[in-house]
Amino acid sequence: MRKTIFFLVGVVFFWSGMTVPISLQAKEPGKPLRVVCTILPIYILTLNVVGQIPGVEVKLLLPPHQGCPHNYDLTPSDLIKLKQADLILANGLGIEEFMEKTLKQANLKVRVLQAAEKVVPIRNQPVSPSLHFKAKQAGADHHHEGTVNGHAWVSPKAAAVMVRTIADGLALADPLHSREYRFQASQYSKKLEGLAREMTDWISRAKNKKCLAFHDVLPYLARDIGLTVIGVVESHPGIEPSPREMANLIKKLKEQQPAAIFSEPQYSDKVVKTLSRESGVPFFELDPVATGKPAADTYEKAMRKNLEVLRRAIK
Repeated sequence: MRKTIFFLVGVVFFWSGMTVPISLQAKEPGKPLRVVCTILPIYILTLNVVGQIPGVEVKLLLPPHQGCPHNYDLTPSDLIKLKQADLILANGLGIEEFMEKTLKQANLKVRVLQAAEKVVPIRNQPVSPSLHFKAKQAGADHHHEGTVNGHAWVSPKAAAVMVRTIADGLALADPLHSREYRFQASQYSKKLEGLAREMTDWISRAKNKKCLAFHDVLPYLARDIGLTVIGVVESHPGIEPSPREMANLIKKLKEQQPAAIFSEPQYSDKVVKTLSRESGVPFFELDPVATGKPAADTYEKAMRKNLEVLRRAIK
């Protein structure tokens, strides 16, 4: 007989947007716990919580090179993964909007744990109607259809909170190994919190804490370490600023003189180089870990590298 437990926190129907109490069955002894993670950052965090615990299968839904799923369409193989899952781990905060329509059409009532549920959300800055129009034309209106920024994982401090939430979900689904999940989550969270403290300590001593971000992936990191983001290069990823917008950005850079412009490895740095050349503000690359190697150490390595970038850029 399977034991039935109640998963009261973070279990949602994607298409309803409401948190509701749904019964979740703990796995039978001897049977694998099948876990599907929606995006690469959640997959990496989950690998660190699971570690070497036996009988847990962790799969990644989106390809690791996909990045933020602005206009991703689920494939038939994706739906098979979701149907076979015992537990689906999502970021939440609107990042998985790409799943709603497909899941509703398939009448698939998917139980999902939102890893970022306990992270205090940050609201997106409003953009002009013209930018909304251009984004919709390009199929990239993901970030501003809602009001909440979804990139919580970019902050190691927020990621540590997400790791503990993931551990709670796994412990409920697999009570036999609950202590191991929570212990490994605690150990990994302490590493991430240590990284966040190193970033915060450095930024707290900097004379110029201002930067221009490539797009809106930095709000959680900026809030948690004391960085000041004066604006973004692209209000919607993949939509380059118009000549007028470029002129306004160059003017802002000259007036406010931030310490750095940050590009991202997932996108071309052509526009960033132009802004840097015209304004005299140096540019550096910060990795939000939206893409990368699907391995347990990828996030920590990327954030350690980001720390070194911050030390060179923010002084």
